[in-house]
Amino acid sequence: MSKKILWKDAINSLTNSWGRFIGIMLLMAVSAFAFIGLKMAGPDMRNTAQSYYQNVNLADLTVSSNYGLDKNDLQTLRNHAKNSTLDLGYLQDTSVNNSKTSLRLLSETKNISTNQVVSGKLPNKNNQIAISYLLKNKYRLGEWIKLDDHNNLKTNRFKVVGFIRPSEYTDKSNIGQTTVGTGQLSGIAVVKKSAFNSSNYSIARIRFDKTKNLDPYSSAYQRIIDDKKKKLIKALDRNGRTKKIELDKNLVSAQKQLNQARQQVQLAEVNGLNVVEQKAQLEKQESKLSKQKWQIKQLGNVSYYVNDRKNDPGYDTYQSNSEKIELITDIFPVFLFAVAALVSFSTMTRFIDEERQNIGVLRALGYSKLDTSLKFIVYSLTAALTGVLIGAIGGYWLLPRIIFNSYTANLTLTNFQTLFSWKYLFLTILIEVLCTTGAALIQLFLVLRAKTSELLLPKPPKNGSRIFLERIKPLWQNLSFNYKVTLRNIFRYKVKMIMTILGIAGCTGLLMMGFGIRDSLAGISQKQYGELIKYDLVAVDKNDLSKSQSRKLKQKLGSKQINKYLPVHFENITKKIDGTKQNISIIVPKKDQNINDYINLRNRQSGQKINLNNHGVVISEKLANLLHLKPGDKLILKLNNGKKVKLPISRICEMYMGHYVLMNSNVYERYFDQKMNTNAQLIELKSDVQTDDFANSLMKTGAVNAINLNTSNKQIIDSLIQSMDKVMFLLIGLAVLLAIVVIFTLTTTNLEERMREISTLKVLGFYNKEASLYIYRETIILSILGILFGFLIGNWLHSFIIDNLAPMNAMFRPGILFSNYLLSAIIPLAITAIMAIFVSREIKEVNMLEALKSVD
Repeated sequence: MSKKILWKDAINSLTNSWGRFIGIMLLMAVSAFAFIGLKMAGPDMRNTAQSYYQNVNLADLTVSSNYGLDKNDLQTLRNHAKNSTLDLGYLQDTSVNNSKTSLRLLSETKNISTNQVVSGKLPNKNNQIAISYLLKNKYRLGEWIKLDDHNNLKTNRFKVVGFIRPSEYTDKSNIGQTTVGTGQLSGIAVVKKSAFNSSNYSIARIRFDKTKNLDPYSSAYQRIIDDKKKKLIKALDRNGRTKKIELDKNLVSAQKQLNQARQQVQLAEVNGLNVVEQKAQLEKQESKLSKQKWQIKQLGNVSYYVNDRKNDPGYDTYQSNSEKIELITDIFPVFLFAVAALVSFSTMTRFIDEERQNIGVLRALGYSKLDTSLKFIVYSLTAALTGVLIGAIGGYWLLPRIIFNSYTANLTLTNFQTLFSWKYLFLTILIEVLCTTGAALIQLFLVLRAKTSELLLPKPPKNGSRIFLERIKPLWQNLSFNYKVTLRNIFRYKVKMIMTILGIAGCTGLLMMGFGIRDSLAGISQKQYGELIKYDLVAVDKNDLSKSQSRKLKQKLGSKQINKYLPVHFENITKKIDGTKQNISIIVPKKDQNINDYINLRNRQSGQKINLNNHGVVISEKLANLLHLKPGDKLILKLNNGKKVKLPISRICEMYMGHYVLMNSNVYERYFDQKMNTNAQLIELKSDVQTDDFANSLMKTGAVNAINLNTSNKQIIDSLIQSMDKVMFLLIGLAVLLAIVVIFTLTTTNLEERMREISTLKVLGFYNKEASLYIYRETIILSILGILFGFLIGNWLHSFIIDNLAPMNAMFRPGILFSNYLLSAIIPLAITAIMAIFVSREIKEVNMLEALKSVD
């Protein structure tokens, strides 16, 4: 038999029901766009980073020491850097033009951790400098700048010849701490290696051949680096002990020589000899020895710092973000596909039911079951594949780029690169064909089981039956006729009811998740540094202050710029949690009753105030959650001196950024087995004092080793929130788009299949408004039920994401606001209301004579 008529019928089916076809196609497009885009975002981000790191040949390890790297250190490094590239260089932290701007000056590198030129060029003379492009608004090409700290440099005046993108510092706001300026680095700069004038190298960079072709974010790469790092630290620690012995010997030897020189001068004076020259030489020796003692006193014990790439906050943050986005990809597309599958199944089922008599005609004419199914297979496949094509284009090339730009808003990474994955494309096609063609085949199988004679007759309407609400007589008796009909129709078509409720519920749940996470992020910095942390900065003192430094510090703390300050013992330690090193701040106030004037210790759930006591320590909530600790448990910490302490937990306090352990002096002395000495101050400035200016003046006293500014911490939180907020806005947009498509598809399908019923209503004398409400009242009721069910889904999604999306050192505010419920309900209701206008127009144009046509 000729199949020309079958193909013509299949093509006509596409043009005769555009509403249904476009609805299914858009559902498939949105699902493909979200699934492919979110699945590819993480790999694309990591591939972009890997390409960037390979281009700049980023060092695997960097080594530095507070005493510099001497010949023994260099030999140790060469021994451990076999089959690798080793680069030796210099660095110097300095303020610029006697301002609070501070730069970390690095010597140029040739092969490892090279810097990309953004504009201008790299230095080729000893008095030329290239500065981070982030400071482009402060300096211009050709400008001469003066460096205030230039002990290790041949000159202090440099000409700006270029702007660079530093490869080892990828975070725009959290560059690092320093001992100059405000205590926070403002930027990075590069000069020629020959511009330095130092006997010892300051920094060594190692790039292992074994890791060059490995994914830098893989566990295999990290295992190699951890092993190399461990062995290198062990070898350098031996050097440190040797170097300390040599320093002590040199001091003793120098002291002996000085004593001998003194005795010789004294003996010469007794003999009446002229000792002017000898005295001058003696003063030089005394000055040199004094300088050596002061330097050793300031630097303390010999320390080596072996850092891997994670030492750069930007590197670590980027890795975390690329992994966090995959958490969303495991949740969001699943719900999208579930909603799309339900709606598509419902739509295709109704479509086939509408075509039941046509199927019977074709079967009566002798066409096979496969021939009869051609129209529905073509229809569903065309809708699915068109949707996949549109969605995949955006999913591969648009959505990952948007996510990359959102997450790198505070990073210097650039040149985003997209990957293509056949796996995700084929998986998307498979899922979407199952959602459409699969649904059609299932329904066709059920329909084609019937006899041809039965198919030629209209499908008998479902018998009406009493519904549960009819048993509640006071309620049922007070309902109008229209509402009774509507409720009976809703329960009469149970599949349609379930599909509509679940479709709307899925959209509402996704909207609640997006709005809820956005609001859980908003205001965290204000809560942290407005309600909880009341001081403006932490100033950590240098070890063994001189009388002059102590006097200057005391004067500064007593100045009119300070509102109040609290002496504390402040200590930073690290603890490995889930394979990642986390910084923990230990704070022990001199007077524990005053701590709440600087840190608002309270329980988040109850808001109850927490006081330090002799029973144990107070720890921040995020730290407690990570370690699964509660009051009464013990927190195990390994201190910087290698000692382990077990601290009983008294209370858990609200805190959104960082990990804190607070205790009074009695608890500290009991468990740390040493006297509590204050080494830092929590400082609250007066409202009219600029934090940066005060920090700069405090550093100039020479008494402060490090400063932690709350303004810098707030900036870090805000940049994190800004990045995630953009991603949440994108997901909200996808959820809104899905809601539009779902409601549009359900509405147009419902309208198309009930045209005969609408025509009958109009013949019976129903006005357009009454006929519209007769049909659309069901959609409104089902939408409301779907929204209520969606609230439950949204609550679960929000709590799951909020627990897993936050970085390890931050906590998002739990709970959903009333406004989240309101917005998540208003959007689908608004879309439903807009579609009601469309329904009303369609009903107005219905031909009433349609109802008079015979269907027998």
